[in-house]
Amino acid sequence: MKKKPDFFVIGVVKGGSTSLYHYLDQHPEVYLPPIKETNHFAKADIHPEDFLPEYALDVKLDLDAYIKKGMPEKIHIAHVNSDEHYFALYDKVEGEKTLGDVSNSYMVCPSSAQAIHDFNPDSKLIVILRNPIGRAWSQYLMNLREAKTQEKDFISELERDAEKSPSGWGVNHQYLELGNYGRQLERYLQLFPREQLKVIFYEEYRDRPLDILKDICHFLEVDETFQFDVSSKKNTASLPRSASLNALLVKTGVIKTLKGMVPKQLRGSLAKVLYSDKDLPSIAAEEKAYLVRYYASEVRLLSSLIEVDASNYWPQFK
Repeated sequence: MKKKPDFFVIGVVKGGSTSLYHYLDQHPEVYLPPIKETNHFAKADIHPEDFLPEYALDVKLDLDAYIKKGMPEKIHIAHVNSDEHYFALYDKVEGEKTLGDVSNSYMVCPSSAQAIHDFNPDSKLIVILRNPIGRAWSQYLMNLREAKTQEKDFISELERDAEKSPSGWGVNHQYLELGNYGRQLERYLQLFPREQLKVIFYEEYRDRPLDILKDICHFLEVDETFQFDVSSKKNTASLPRSASLNALLVKTGVIKTLKGMVPKQLRGSLAKVLYSDKDLPSIAAEEKAYLVRYYASEVRLLSSLIEVDASNYWPQFK
């Protein structure tokens, strides 16, 4: 009998899914694959031939060699298309009570809800929703850090990206599309009962991580008394000390090579040499207003679908 996941963390980008992966991976009754984002159930909407060069570099991985070596280290993201490779990621299951898959593409890619339902209609689903204004801004800062853009005007970056064709996962940044939570969750709620979907608001998760993790354990029916270590921070914001040098290192693949060569315990020191979290820019009032106008109807749809007023968490939408 194949070992396969029975719960899915479906999103969102810059919503805390990386930290959630690392926290849940601590739990002895939870198994997560060594590739954090497999994107397996989004493959119908993912077109590698259109990938941005920098994204293609990010996800490049020889899966046969990685699996043959016994999956020696954790990988943040790859594209695991074949069932053979996907199920191999669960070969190390040793009696864990529940098995998961954490992939942000499942939220935004239209085919994922049906693909997951076809795979296992009893799947439990978890999503962390972040204020779409803060989510888009955080993604923009990340892209500046990773040399995926050098555009200094946030609104110009949003609009130029939205006009790109073709578009899609790994093809453009989808700043605006990634925050359309209402229409994305609607696809899941047309297939799955509401009780199979656990909605977490990022703002609560950020402020009360241990309470939220206990709640997730209850949802997954695993030991709620497990003591998580939430002291480490994942994917915190920072910007390159030299944008031009950073762009050169990223586009030539030097950064990825260095990450592979430097021991994990020393990667933080390397990051401090290249990046700084001091004096980060803040989103301007007119930029917030632009996004409030864009997302107002989407937040109303979301609130209706999940029967929770999202504006209680995101007061700009009151």
